[in-house]
Amino acid sequence: MRKNITILFLIISTIIMLNSCERDEVCIDPITSNLVVVFYDFDDSESEKSVNNLAIEIIDIDGIGKSLDTVKIDSVGIPLNVYDNQTKIVLTANSKDDSQINRDTIIINYETEEVFVGRSCGYKSIFNNVTISRDFNDSDKWIKSLLLTQTEIEDETEAHVTILH
Repeated sequence: MRKNITILFLIISTIIMLNSCERDEVCIDPITSNLVVVFYDFDDSESEKSVNNLAIEIIDIDGIGKSLDTVKIDSVGIPLNVYDNQTKIVLTANSKDDSQINRDTIIINYETEEVFVGRSCGYKSIFNNVTISRDFNDSDKWIKSLLLTQTEIEDETEAHVTILH
């Protein structure tokens, strides 16, 4: 009788322990998307055109920048500030050559919306009503034209901004 009670206790304990375990969650869903910028030739808007030694500086509220350096690039993903409704980005062409360095500042305005993805991922931000403009205080502009191709940034499958240079 005592043996049956011990076996029954072990079976019940095992069942309780197995049911109390939670399955592991891994975040496989996409997180907050970057602004995808592609570069095209101003004279032939169908042809992609790389930017040599492009330096990207993201200016925050305090005027402090976070830099991203590239070598030769025809598209780039740029993170936007999820804590504000504006991101200023300084794009510098030929950043490695002091005699040919050329800066342009673009300003991205948007409204942020937080969407719950899941317990393992938490929230992601979606950027709605996106607008883009240039800082016209810059001289010697290398960017000839800015085209906003999507006013909502939810994923990185397509370009959001086209820069003609």
